[in-house]
Amino acid sequence: MGDRVKGGKSRHPDLVVEVAHPKIIHESGAQILRHANLLSLRVTMATHPDGFRLEGPLAAAHSTGPRTVLYEGPVRGLCPFAPRNSNTMAAAALAAPSLGFDGVTGVLVADLSLTEMHVVDVELSGHPGPRGRSFAVHTHRENPAEPGAVTGSATVTAFWRSLLACCQLPSRPGIHLC
Repeated sequence: MGDRVKGGKSRHPDLVVEVAHPKIIHESGAQILRHANLLSLRVTMATHPDGFRLEGPLAAAHSTGPRTVLYEGPVRGLCPFAPRNSNTMAAAALAAPSLGFDGVTGVLVADLSLTEMHVVDVELSGHPGPRGRSFAVHTHRENPAEPGAVTGSATVTAFWRSLLACCQLPSRPGIHLC
């Protein structure tokens, strides 16, 4: 799948239908997302209040109960005040350029029960079809974390395994930085 057709003209599809083999999604998923027309994308990150490193007006936010929403709004408004706690949300905004930092909703939740994990929920939906029903996906991830840690303990392992996998690509072995 390419953005350009013969003659160098740019293509902008009206519809993207994903029924492809996983290899196609692996190779072209990011390009498909660039043309996807998502209706909503919401990323919620919940952890114990000690796991947050907040700045600015969010630094004064305190839990008012067992589960407190500290922020809910555009990811653009969250990133400057939670730079260590908003990376998953920023990545979602970059992966969904039809929504971007202003259209993706970020939610930070302080949850007193989450003493040993970070929980990330990602919810996305597309526009309603002819019968009024929308495509929707909801993922839920629990990442073990030491009390008060900003980064979950499984994150380092996942990052390292991703680097090792890059080194084994048959098309371009090794790590290439631009």
